[in-house]
Amino acid sequence: MGTITSGIGLISGINTADLIDQLLAIEARPKQLLQQRVSILQSQNTALAEISARTLSLGSAISSLVDTSLYKSTTASSGNKDILTASSSSSATPGTYNFNVARLVSSQQTVTRGFADTAATPVASAGGALTFEFGDARLDSDTYLSQLNGSEGVSRGKIRITDRSGNSAIVDLSKAVTVNDVLDTINNATGVNVIAGVDGDHFTLTDNTGAAVAALKVENVGSTGTATSLGLAADADLDPATVTGTQVNRVSAGTLVSTLNDNAGVAVTAGDDLTFTAGAATFGIDLNGLAKLGDVITAINSAAGNTFITAAINDAGTGIKLTNSSGGGVDVTGAAAADLGIAVTAGGADVQGNRLVAALNSRLISSLNGGAGAALGALSITNRAGVTTAVDLSSAGSVSQVIDLINDSGAGVTASLNNAGNGLLISDDTGAAASNLIISGAAAAGLGLEQDVAADSINSGNLQLRYISAGTRLDALNGGSGIARGEIRITDASGATALVDLSQGNEVAISDVINEINSRGLQINARVNDNGDGIVIENTGVGAGKIKVEESGSTTARDLGLLGEAETDGGPLVGSFEKTITLEATDTLEQVRDKINQAGLNAKASIINDGSQGSPYRLALTAGKSGRAGAFVFDDGGLNMGATNLVEAHDAVVFYGSANAANAIPIVSTSNTLTNVVPGVTIDLRNTSTTPVELVISRDDSAVTKGAESLVTAFNSLIDTLNKHDAYDSETKQRGLLLGDSTVARVRSTLYSLVNARSSDLTGRYNSLSQVGITVGSGAKLQFNAEKFNQALATDRDAVVALFSFKETQTDDQGVVTTTAAGVGVRFNEAIKRLTDTTNGVLQTRTESINREIQLDNDRITRHDEQLAAKRLRLQTQFTAMEKVLSQLQSQSSALTSLANLAASAGS
Repeated sequence: MGTITSGIGLISGINTADLIDQLLAIEARPKQLLQQRVSILQSQNTALAEISARTLSLGSAISSLVDTSLYKSTTASSGNKDILTASSSSSATPGTYNFNVARLVSSQQTVTRGFADTAATPVASAGGALTFEFGDARLDSDTYLSQLNGSEGVSRGKIRITDRSGNSAIVDLSKAVTVNDVLDTINNATGVNVIAGVDGDHFTLTDNTGAAVAALKVENVGSTGTATSLGLAADADLDPATVTGTQVNRVSAGTLVSTLNDNAGVAVTAGDDLTFTAGAATFGIDLNGLAKLGDVITAINSAAGNTFITAAINDAGTGIKLTNSSGGGVDVTGAAAADLGIAVTAGGADVQGNRLVAALNSRLISSLNGGAGAALGALSITNRAGVTTAVDLSSAGSVSQVIDLINDSGAGVTASLNNAGNGLLISDDTGAAASNLIISGAAAAGLGLEQDVAADSINSGNLQLRYISAGTRLDALNGGSGIARGEIRITDASGATALVDLSQGNEVAISDVINEINSRGLQINARVNDNGDGIVIENTGVGAGKIKVEESGSTTARDLGLLGEAETDGGPLVGSFEKTITLEATDTLEQVRDKINQAGLNAKASIINDGSQGSPYRLALTAGKSGRAGAFVFDDGGLNMGATNLVEAHDAVVFYGSANAANAIPIVSTSNTLTNVVPGVTIDLRNTSTTPVELVISRDDSAVTKGAESLVTAFNSLIDTLNKHDAYDSETKQRGLLLGDSTVARVRSTLYSLVNARSSDLTGRYNSLSQVGITVGSGAKLQFNAEKFNQALATDRDAVVALFSFKETQTDDQGVVTTTAAGVGVRFNEAIKRLTDTTNGVLQTRTESINREIQLDNDRITRHDEQLAAKRLRLQTQFTAMEKVLSQLQSQSSALTSLANLAASAGS
């Protein structure tokens, strides 16, 4: 017997499932028509989305041409890419610029003596400490020529030198920027045998020929007056073998106050910084805002109440002179008195004032010991032969003058800077050992030389040159990186805590940091520390805890050298930019390297193998920052590591503005990338040059031409898209999705009206796109004539710019801005924006209309589905009922048959 499926009636045998599906299929024909319509509408929406995307692309292309910055695009072309390359922005001014690269940036590289191994032998068998200082911690310098002659500088050019043998040579100093540049150039000159040097505030020239045929002579060449501005333009007598020039290192009214005292400047506080008192008469001076020494002198001389003091540049040209007309003594006090060299008590009729600028290439004695200076006077030197010599140092104002006085004393010793450059070294020259080397006297202690040793030299150690002052700029710290502008948390000795906010934007100098710290209401006092290399925070209360400085979301405390806590309860927290690395007695060269690298310094340590026999391993130290800002002082603390500089830290020097370096402007940079010379131009220095390199900044018309090409391409792409969807193929009988659509027609008509438009608002040469090579060609596509477009740019650039970007507007009382006059480009751009506006744009409106139709049809489809589902249920119910009736009839039939059979049996 066959299997009866659930869709077939058990009694009737009718396939009710198929029958119901067939009946409903007839009923579903309206739904299918709706689904087909929804599919078409969705395809139309897709087509509209494609048209919208192409229209937006066209809008982007025209917006680029409307933007006036496009017409300011520039290109940079270097005359010698091996010397320099450059890139330029739209803000760059076209022109030709000359550069002469005299020097590239160099980073300091220091190496120690060799060691036998890296991981076995201790570097310091008794332990020790290494110190690093990043700043102007050396006792020598390289004076900038711009600071000479009372800040008037030196006229750069050529000089002629004639030595005593009669030979002459022309020396070109047009690229000299510092004193050492002058010395090195002269000393490396060929044709003459002379040695250039400095003596105090003067240049010197010493003949090295041993001849006496001619006078040692220095002359100006041309009109620059270089020899004169160096103080060397003079004929020496035949006998002298050394020419000492006139004074070139002096202050003037134009000297910047910030450069005084080895760039420490002058302390300035709230209120009067100077107070002058003569008997009952007194007056004060507020130095705030006074930038030049002449401003200070004028302020003193014109102060209200000043009837007894006249200030001027002193007779030596190195400081301020006060002339007292009071008839009695004058007291000069105040925070700035010592910094200006005029702090006196009962000053007489004429006070010459202390030196405010160091001798050439040196540092002031007053800057030693953290700015406390050193008391100079008699110095007693006993050399190792047992001979004692008295040296009077009272006339010295600079470290170099101390060295010169000792070396000229005939004491049998040589004075120089120590190996670290932060102190003095006195070396015995006698070769004897009859006596200890002994230095004593009034000047010995302050110079760190008061020693009695059975050795051939005396090292003063670190004389703690002050290189941090209240006036030190924060952006000059940490090798020119400045500090993170954030908050620090300070806890005083009593446990009270306060936040110090250094991110407000008005913190410029160390004094601003100190003032912020001292204004927090804690029981502390911040000031520059006694070594002049950081900030100290002192306890002013009775608390017995430790002062502590912590970070609060930044690295500000670390950058200021203040992160940590005081060493003792109730003691000061001494911050410093001098970093100390403690060495254990067992530390090997590798461990020393690792400790340096883990200390977070602006210097990195490595080990090099020089390949020599015995002791090939050297510790190499490299500055983390380029140029002079990254220079560091390395002091091995007497461990005899023999450190020497392989490469000195130098800034890049470029002469700009003239093919002749003598007339050009010297540019000094800590980087080989210059961004602030020509506005809008970034220059990368690659090598030095012997001749000027031309850098040409020109208008980049290729960018404008490319913009016009992009407009044509975007327009034609949009037309192709419109044609694809608004077309009828007679061969295939295929209709475009948007054939006859009014929105497409409106977009098309708008486009052609724009490209064919003429602007009556323009008064220049061009008022239509066709005039600059953009025309409608075959197939109703735009064509671009690049040659005609570029010719238009060359003929009347302003008219081309106006064609695309000219716009005038007015604003009504409601703040609504309306365009009242415009070029074709602006009108084009505004029309495209109206077409693509996401609220009221034509394309958006049509898309929303189709979406509403799709929603309505989907709603109808849903209702059809509900009706069909209900009808299916009714039919299924009806067929089920029919089967039940048939089943009952079948049962009745069977019963009747049974009765008939029974009746037949009974009758028989």
